Amino acid sequence: MKYNNRTLRSLFAFFQGALVAALIFLPATFVYAEVKEFTLTVTEKKIELNGNTFNVWAYDGKVPGPEIRVREGDTVKIKLVNKSGAKHGLFFHGIHVGARVSEQEQEIVVDPGYEYTYGEFIAKPAGTHLYHCGYNMAEHLSMGLYGAIIVEGKDDIKYNKDLVYILSDWSSKAAKGEGHHEAGHPMTLMDNDITTINDRVVNGDNPISIDAKNGEKIRLRLANIGHLPQTLRYPNGFIITHEDGYPVPKLETQNELTIHPGKRFDLSISAEGSGKSVFYHSITMPEGAMQRWMRLQSEKQPSSSHKDAKHGGEHNNIADGSMIHSKEAPIIVLSVSGGVK
Repeated sequence: MKYNNRTLRSLFAFFQGALVAALIFLPATFVYAEVKEFTLTVTEKKIELNGNTFNVWAYDGKVPGPEIRVREGDTVKIKLVNKSGAKHGLFFHGIHVGARVSEQEQEIVVDPGYEYTYGEFIAKPAGTHLYHCGYNMAEHLSMGLYGAIIVEGKDDIKYNKDLVYILSDWSSKAAKGEGHHEAGHPMTLMDNDITTINDRVVNGDNPISIDAKNGEKIRLRLANIGHLPQTLRYPNGFIITHEDGYPVPKLETQNELTIHPGKRFDLSISAEGSGKSVFYHSITMPEGAMQRWMRLQSEKQPSSSHKDAKHGGEHNNIADGSMIHSKEAPIIVLSVSGGVK
């Protein structure tokens, strides 16, 4: 079929008009998916926590590793470059990566001096997720190889501040070489006496400070990559909007939340009035877990406290409560300005 110039011009004008109309009537929230490529480089370093020097592995020289933020539907590729002296892998905690990348997570181990690109996968579901080493996982997580991967939802509510905090726990005995097992071993669980939020030690003296204006909405994305249950209490109240990346069925104002290992929660808080309000942190082990631990300890040793022949140290009696419950300490302080006290 042949078209004359007038017909061709008419067809071109028609399709041009249709394209413009389609663009005009696209939803306001529509965002084109993109291909996002990242590189994580594993190196060895030392960090100081509570006066203790820890030998760690780090992504891009940081513990936690750099925050990865993408939008729902983006295509993601992540290259792992191993500049350390140990083998490492990569695992995407909470992301629906598909069969191919799932196989990579399980089978690909990157030797020292080598690199490998994991992916590609589609970023979903929206929410707060984690990436971490997938090889010898318990030990390598305990030595710093973890970070946050945030998938922003297409229909996410807009917040004035969107903040990510990763909780973990560390053993000062391991730092001093006093442990009998490698880092992350289940038998070292109760030795973990240092808690961190991102790269900061939780000791009550240096809580994270959030500055906000009256009326602002703040989202806190919280994840626990450690071994112990972390409890946060906020007298002013918060609303849990998402658990492990999924919307919660019922929105309620709460004052306390316990985050178990591997769990992630999104909290919504409102900055109201003027002044300061405090999030408090504590650790309380479940009773059943403590009973199992005490039984294992009693099978290993006859007394509740003894001198370690190898290290000359004294082990706490868990039954005295010193390892069952930690005192509350300020972990986050919200400072609000511009309102009425």
